[in-house]
Amino acid sequence: MKNKISVVINFHNGEKYLEKCIESVLNQNYKNFEVILWDNASVDSSKKIIEKFKDKKVKYFRHSFKENLYKARNRAVEVSSGELIAFLDCDDWWDKNYLSSKEKFFGLEEYDYLYSNVLCFYEKTNKLVKYNHKKLPNGKIYNYLAKDYFIIISGLIIKKKILEKENYFNGFYNIIGDYDLLMRISKYANAKSFDEPMIYYRIHENNFSKKNNMMYYEEYNHWFHNQKNFNNKLFQDNIEHFLIRLSKLKIIHLLYKKRNFELFVEIIKFPQLSLKFKFFLAFFLPLKLINFFRK
Repeated sequence: MKNKISVVINFHNGEKYLEKCIESVLNQNYKNFEVILWDNASVDSSKKIIEKFKDKKVKYFRHSFKENLYKARNRAVEVSSGELIAFLDCDDWWDKNYLSSKEKFFGLEEYDYLYSNVLCFYEKTNKLVKYNHKKLPNGKIYNYLAKDYFIIISGLIIKKKILEKENYFNGFYNIIGDYDLLMRISKYANAKSFDEPMIYYRIHENNFSKKNNMMYYEEYNHWFHNQKNFNNKLFQDNIEHFLIRLSKLKIIHLLYKKRNFELFVEIIKFPQLSLKFKFFLAFFLPLKLINFFRK
């Protein structure tokens, strides 16, 4: 019997991209799946779009009020019935072979979660760019993620029992909930990586993290200080990498908020020379160019 996959798609006002996203799941060559569509109190035509799909695999749920994204993700996971949970953001989509290319690893005890490289689709230019050009690591990958976080949630498949063990996502977060979860489980759980990108990660002007850079910085700052309060050796061994990421997010936040002496000092203190130079350029350039410095 093939392993059942629950594909979790969370959205709020997702009408612009939702149809393409759902179609990409229903067109998968691997067929043992359900689609959990969790509507976080949309006020657009998302529901009408979903009603066009007459497939028993599609299961629609609507919450009566908008709440934090990772609370909504938890609710979607809780109503799922698969042994494996795959996540897909509503503005992204999959190649038809995305699930089938990983099938032989679904039931293996040695892997707790699978993750894939992605193709970044730049909506404004219709350009496709491979997200990661390095060979992706397997096994316990905490130290790799501490240096460079390279997992996109639309390319993540995780055993439900691991999510249950971790009490799911931290519902406090709107942006870094998947980062927080992966940093927790990567300390002990084994990852299986896939270098071939079969996920299309859409980059557009309304990407939530880009529009909410202050929230991004504040959430990461909250996460960092929470980790600091625990005597965790893995965290302490990598604290310099986390400090660099925190500083980077603070600079981006300040570039949008106010360009003042505090920001100038933060840029001077930033340890990576190549990025420091770019930040100095951004200090004097229009805001619309700042997204160039955001991975």
